[in-house]
Amino acid sequence: MANYYTLVSVLFPVGSAENVAPALALYQQFADELEEDGCIGFDAEAEDSPGTADLWLHSDEDADVENIIAFALRCAEAFNLQGLWGFRWCLSCSKARLDGYGGGAQVLDLGARRSLSWIDTEHWLGDQIARLEQPAPTTDAILDAFDVPQDWTADVEATHLRAFLDREIAVNRNVADRFRAFLTEVSAGPGPMPCRECGQPMFVEDNGVSHHEGEGLDRIDYNRDADHVAVAQVEPNL
Repeated sequence: MANYYTLVSVLFPVGSAENVAPALALYQQFADELEEDGCIGFDAEAEDSPGTADLWLHSDEDADVENIIAFALRCAEAFNLQGLWGFRWCLSCSKARLDGYGGGAQVLDLGARRSLSWIDTEHWLGDQIARLEQPAPTTDAILDAFDVPQDWTADVEATHLRAFLDREIAVNRNVADRFRAFLTEVSAGPGPMPCRECGQPMFVEDNGVSHHEGEGLDRIDYNRDADHVAVAQVEPNL
């Protein structure tokens, strides 16, 4: 008989040392609520360091990832926590079973009280194999698939597009999203670019990743980014 494990060990910031005791009380309340249906699936302890503002969330057997997320969002609501926080988990097994190993990660926006992104290795691996088994596109095929405005196609293609696509295809076979962002940046010119989906201002980073504009220091509106990808008016004819 094999035993399957989900392992977690992470520090969760609760804002201040004064919030540690109330956060532990929230943990106990949450555990009591779940007692009839099962266990909470992780332990919460105050860090030993004096003045710490962190809880140590951990489990060395049967961590419940969903309950960790729920507890973190309860604390975020109770203590008005802000910023991004995330954690990883590990899947293990007492025997070398084929389905016994893996893991994942979760990113939360504490201020928005929501999950922003997650990954698990099983789905990631399958997606990557499926993607890489597809034949790599050619530069001409991708150029033909996009409705690029005619008034700037020649100049941009001659100086940027082919070099960009040749470079991207060498390292990333699925280049449509990054190419769309590149076209958005080049075609928009000076001034803010509106997102095709919501009409809000957006921008494209040097690495080709597009974001909705926000008011923070990094200019990113994470709530809108989580809702949909920031895309301007250039779309592929695929």
